[in-house]
Amino acid sequence: MKLTADSQGRLGSAKLFRPEAVFEATVQPDGSVRLVELTQVPVVKPRRVGGRLRGADVRLSRETVAAAVRAERDAR
Repeated sequence: MKLTADSQGRLGSAKLFRPEAVFEATVQPDGSVRLVELTQVPVVKPRRVGGRLRGADVRLSRETVAAAVRAERDAR
């Protein structure tokens, strides 16, 4: 598939790029450009308990965290 950039350097393809998706672009040594879709990681705000900042009131299992880390490594 051949893509052509517009006058402002933007590419667009409904087949390749989902709306609102975030990508990381790197230029390879051979001059090609590699696009990697970044996964959206939810941001959790800390809560204040007794004047100290604590993590969010969310319970995570070890299996869930390990699966997320493994998926991130495999995506690279």
